[in-house]
Amino acid sequence: MECEGEVEVFFRQDWRRVLLDSWSESEASVVCRQLGCGSVLNTSSSSSSSPEHSYMCVTGFNCSGSEAHLRNCSSSQAVNCSSTVQLYITCSGYSFIRLVGSGGDCAGRLEVFHSGSWGTVSDELWDIEDAQVVCRQLQCGVALSAPVPVPARFGSGTGPIWLNEVECEGNEVSLWNCRYQLCGEDECGHKDDVGVVCSEYKEIRLTEGCEGNLEVFYNGTWGNVCNNGMDLSGVELWKI
Repeated sequence: MECEGEVEVFFRQDWRRVLLDSWSESEASVVCRQLGCGSVLNTSSSSSSSPEHSYMCVTGFNCSGSEAHLRNCSSSQAVNCSSTVQLYITCSGYSFIRLVGSGGDCAGRLEVFHSGSWGTVSDELWDIEDAQVVCRQLQCGVALSAPVPVPARFGSGTGPIWLNEVECEGNEVSLWNCRYQLCGEDECGHKDDVGVVCSEYKEIRLTEGCEGNLEVFYNGTWGNVCNNGMDLSGVELWKI
């Protein structure tokens, strides 16, 4: 996904460029959030143009900065593209999230990449709808539980705690399309880090520690492994 460039909106049955006038960081923040590109780094002008955009541009957006989509801002209007000063935005580009501490990609402590480093997410207001978005974004099936007690199961995080009060409807394609707040200094603690377990998380164990029946955790439950056709090479494969 592109997280830098001239801003275009689909307006009156065509893609049209946005003029720089009356544009502020609030509107830019909404664009970066809508695209799953994190926070706005820079807003500048662009003098480039192309024939398909030479007749009509869009201006007049007015956002508070908290909207999830540019269409939720006050109405825009089309104007003649006599001005060559068009809008260019650079977003932080983070669309990265991960689950760590479980040994697999589909369960663990939730971490997000922001401002050049990985940090955790506070569990304030966190619920199963938020976890569903995480599992979908990671292509890990559906959420099985949220929140998970992180310190006991996946270990406490270190470093920054980036997000607080995440509120998703549950149908968003990215966590960055949800409402959220950035954690202020001394506002969040790692004891409140969020953990998520998705249905595609797999784990294996032996019932007696280092020996016993082989069991697999999948889709939220432990189950036995049938020995039909399994030989030593199959056992070695499970050790990887």
